[in-house]
Amino acid sequence: MRQGLRIVRVDQDDEPRVAALHRRCSAAARWHRYHRAMGDPDTYLGPLLSRPQSVHLAVQDPRERLVAIGHLLPDEGDAEAALLVEDTWQNRGLGTRLLKELGRFAVVLGVREVYGVIHSDDARTAAVLHHSGVPLRTVPDTGSATTVRARTQDIGLALASSPTRRAWWQRGAGRHRVSGSSVRSWASEAEVQRVLRHSFEDASPTC
Repeated sequence: MRQGLRIVRVDQDDEPRVAALHRRCSAAARWHRYHRAMGDPDTYLGPLLSRPQSVHLAVQDPRERLVAIGHLLPDEGDAEAALLVEDTWQNRGLGTRLLKELGRFAVVLGVREVYGVIHSDDARTAAVLHHSGVPLRTVPDTGSATTVRARTQDIGLALASSPTRRAWWQRGAGRHRVSGSSVRSWASEAEVQRVLRHSFEDASPTC
């Protein structure tokens, strides 16, 4: 799954590229991301990408075009994770890789739980969650949607047991205990930048 792809941080300055990704996605892909019909992405991406204390990671191809994006959005001590993968790039593991990277930030930032909302017919997202290796619990919502939640403590344990992540964990994230008595507030932007820098140095961002 390499093909010259890289995981990069994006923000409001990248809105044109993120909007282009949305426009290349099918209505079904956008529906599974937002759970409703969405209009012009220029009308809603600005507030999303500039949301305080959020983390946005994207997969970039060799032409610097974004082909997938993942968001970690703070929500009263928890965080919502959301993914959007361009149709022609689906089933290549990009969503799984983005979800793992977002999980790393959830651990370091002291999030209690990470959750996502999926529809019963969203087989691709279900597969991504299955490959995460993290215990999940589901909370049925109204209609066909289901909220899936994971404790950040379990995410941290999964990262720590992964051979490709163990060195990174021992150098950095493992020092941040994640428990009921030690969950801390969201990190400052400077700390997020530091984690990103070391994240990309310690584990290759090449997909």
